[in-house]
Amino acid sequence: MIRSRQAFLLLSFAGLVAGCGPWAGTRGVADRPRVLGGWEELLPPMTPDATLPPLPERSPRIANYTIQARLDPAGHTVDGSLVLEWRNTSERPLSSFPFHLYWNAFRNNLSTWSRGEVRWEEPEERLEGRRLGHIHLRSVKQLGDPEADLTGSLRYVQPDDGNPEDRTVVEVSTPSPLASGQTVRFRIEWTARVPYGDYGRAGWVHDYHFIAQWFPKIGVHRGGEWVCHQFHPTSEFFADYGNYAVSLTLPAGFVVGATGRLEDRKANLDGSETFRFLQEDVHDFAWTASRRFLERHGRFEAPGYPSVDIRLLLQPEHERLAERYLEATRIALRAFGAWSAPYPYPQVTVVDPAWNSASGGMEYPTLFTGGASVFAPTVTQSPEGVTIHEAGHQFWYALVGNDESEEAWLDEGFTSYHDKKAAFWALGPRGWEQGRFGLYVRGRVRAGLPVVAPGVWMGRGREELAALRRHGTADVMAERPWEYLNGDSYGLNSYGKPALTLQTLEALVGEQTMTRILRTYARRHRFGHPTTDEFVRTVNEVTGRDYRWFFEQTWFSSELCDYSVEVRVEPQPQLTGFVDGPGGAPVLSPSPSGAADSPSLFESVVTVRRLGGVRMPQEVLVEFSDGQVITQSWDGLDRWVRFRYRRPARAVRAVVDPERRIAIDVDPANNSWLDEEGSSRRAATKWAARWMLWLQDLLELHLVLG
Repeated sequence: MIRSRQAFLLLSFAGLVAGCGPWAGTRGVADRPRVLGGWEELLPPMTPDATLPPLPERSPRIANYTIQARLDPAGHTVDGSLVLEWRNTSERPLSSFPFHLYWNAFRNNLSTWSRGEVRWEEPEERLEGRRLGHIHLRSVKQLGDPEADLTGSLRYVQPDDGNPEDRTVVEVSTPSPLASGQTVRFRIEWTARVPYGDYGRAGWVHDYHFIAQWFPKIGVHRGGEWVCHQFHPTSEFFADYGNYAVSLTLPAGFVVGATGRLEDRKANLDGSETFRFLQEDVHDFAWTASRRFLERHGRFEAPGYPSVDIRLLLQPEHERLAERYLEATRIALRAFGAWSAPYPYPQVTVVDPAWNSASGGMEYPTLFTGGASVFAPTVTQSPEGVTIHEAGHQFWYALVGNDESEEAWLDEGFTSYHDKKAAFWALGPRGWEQGRFGLYVRGRVRAGLPVVAPGVWMGRGREELAALRRHGTADVMAERPWEYLNGDSYGLNSYGKPALTLQTLEALVGEQTMTRILRTYARRHRFGHPTTDEFVRTVNEVTGRDYRWFFEQTWFSSELCDYSVEVRVEPQPQLTGFVDGPGGAPVLSPSPSGAADSPSLFESVVTVRRLGGVRMPQEVLVEFSDGQVITQSWDGLDRWVRFRYRRPARAVRAVVDPERRIAIDVDPANNSWLDEEGSSRRAATKWAARWMLWLQDLLELHLVLG
């Protein structure tokens, strides 16, 4: 306790010395967020716009599920049966139908998912077996007249890697083909073993159960083929939209949250309870149950937006974080709605996961999970950061529904781009992820926060640049997630690089145009499974220009963007030698007195280099000793460009990309030059700031651990 108090006092003193300490105003209000007043004014207004595409009233409803399931928490099993009504929207007859069985990834150590999971190296856990899980199909039938038993046609397929031990995709065949436009009904009965939940995104921990990707789910047929990939460690999910009616039976005493709205809850004679949830126009269903959940409620209301009831299921030890969870959800519903299209469902459920559960930070239709540390000081923006991100998935993953299994950047990248912006505007960049000693700069998204000294900034998205420098050349971003070199490359290309790229595009086209691009894309493709090419076409349509060059340089390239600037200043002596005399005859002019000591002209030579392979248009700012500033434009295509200035004043500063529009430039440090006197001051400032940053890191560690 003494050590913690000392750390806090020292940290506060360091902040006062810097003039911008993050702890000011947060002591004593750690249990509620500090939403900065008026941030909503920075969002584009939600007013009717007839020039935007109309929003569809409903999804295509291709895959509709009616599910009954019973959880045995003692035996860690789920027994289920479902009826799937599926419509053939392709142009050809189909007789083979693949289904995902995601939990078979945990069936043994030879599945494709497990081969990429390092936890199998722990022999005691492998022997214990509690991490094992599976889905066993007991029966598959085709309903109708006549009914057909398809169980004998089951066969496991491995479309991605041919691994015969992988059983995460199963295929069934019907006796006769299903014609285009026709509907088939399947009845499937299965038993699932629930894995222990400290990895794999789903499972049980103590009496907490998070049940996701838990039922046999049909693949998506598009482009003339089935999209039904195996479950890989670095891939997520893809499914068609439809209506869900799900009845869940559990022992009495559990608090249950799920996708959709609770329509009915009844007690059964055997001491169990059945919860019935309904939800239209979603592409998945997940649920959670625990006796320990505290239930809290909030509401989102804003002009131009549908009202949304927020249901929070909270761990008791996090009771003090309730309002912070609720407010962060409101921020996401407001901001993401402004930048795309409003959230249409009347409710959303927020789940605070149990300690040691790997279910945190995940998204499902109308339900998502957050996560927070035990201490969760406000300065860390935890749980705010993960809550805003996962709530933001409701707008891209849940409503636009791109293929996460093949083009993860269209979901994770879009959400990462927006969550940083939303948190920056609404909460201020004052957490550990955004930097230290933060100040809110109203309306300046490209700016960041002073670390210690004025003029030393850490802007939005800067934390992603280190990963881009280290791993950016490993893979082209537009690859299927399991085909990246490693997990670092997957994380960069699914999250950080697309977010930085969208931030750069925003700066190039302007914020108003970027909002129009995203609103057009979100409305036109709601429930539509759009692809990268469809987003590029939307950019071209809204801007009226061909931006394919931009995406070829970024999404379809593994090159890096890096521009630098250097300056050489030489005093120009006054003219001596022969000059024109009377009648144009050469006349020798004597050297002027003191010319070497006080030159009247300087030649400033500014050289801008393109060090990386990515070509981006640039602006170059040059400031002179008399205070004049000149800005030049350059297309950025060549390896270098040189600007020469012969002026009475010398260049004292030069900056390439002074507005920090090109967020993907991996080395902002070489984007500016100062004369010797300015460089000395800047170097001192830089090292003082770095030392204070190290000191604060140390003190924060003592504060948390103490």
